[in-house]
Amino acid sequence: MAEADWDIIMKVHLKGSFSCAKACWPHFRKQKFGRIINTSSGAGIYGAFGQANYSTAKLGLHGFSQTLAKEGENKNILTNTIAPIAGTRMTETVMAKELVDALKPEYIVPLVAYLVHPTTEINGSLFEVGAGYVTQLRWQRTKGHTFDLKDFTPEQVKEHWGKIADWTDATNPESLNDTLAVLMDNLERNNAVGGNSTAGDDIQADGIFDMMGEYLAQGHGKDLPGKVESVFQFDILKEKKGAVVGSWEIDLKNGQGHCTKGKASNPDATFTMTDDDFYKVCMGTLNPQMAFMQGKMKIKGNLSKATKFTPELFPPPTEENKKKYGSGKL
Repeated sequence: MAEADWDIIMKVHLKGSFSCAKACWPHFRKQKFGRIINTSSGAGIYGAFGQANYSTAKLGLHGFSQTLAKEGENKNILTNTIAPIAGTRMTETVMAKELVDALKPEYIVPLVAYLVHPTTEINGSLFEVGAGYVTQLRWQRTKGHTFDLKDFTPEQVKEHWGKIADWTDATNPESLNDTLAVLMDNLERNNAVGGNSTAGDDIQADGIFDMMGEYLAQGHGKDLPGKVESVFQFDILKEKKGAVVGSWEIDLKNGQGHCTKGKASNPDATFTMTDDDFYKVCMGTLNPQMAFMQGKMKIKGNLSKATKFTPELFPPPTEENKKKYGSGKL
């Protein structure tokens, strides 16, 4: 394959779809509504002999769609991918004429019309469609096997290959966080990452939120509501996959702001994390973006507003700040 043959396919399929999406995106944002359908192919999903360029571009389009789906969801901009099978000028070179005539492009239209309808809530999905057949595809992952990092060798991989490739009890991951959570669990099990464990029933978050509340009550953050314009809820866990041991509302939308214990009535974003990880984020020893990517910080709601909450909004919970703003619980 000539390099030019690779480049032209990327330009037509990937760059072409990017250019269309980029042109319409600001209008979609402004009107708070948009629907995008990108066209993939079975060649991209399954691979196709002799079509390295086309297969790569077509699966790349679904990756593009999945990212647009995440970025546009809270703006009512939904993106999906179709892999159509139809008779066209392109497929008539590889299909019998009778089959090209039977696989009418009109049989693709009902699915597309449904996906772009204002009432549709489907987002980030991949569909095969043709000849009146519509099916949805998704990733599947084996349960796999986690290794002791002190004895992790190619021989160990070979020994446990049966578990690695066992599709019994397979799951359907929906994001990279599903994978990162497993990775982080194994790192902690192997003592490859450290932490500040809390003992007994003492929750460090109690004192931190009290300090935030006092800081706002004293008027030090009176400019924050005008900048952040959001209400956040924090659900704190004692340990991963444990029960919520406390919830707090931080209102940086109304008045001079306030921080109170309890669930928010209508939060723009809800954060869920362990007490240890929350403490590290507040102290600046754990980057919030890394915490999110590693599955240590779960976020529900408006992600764009969630990004407005950063540790820099409040003073760190040091001994000095405890005396200045705290209630003695730190």
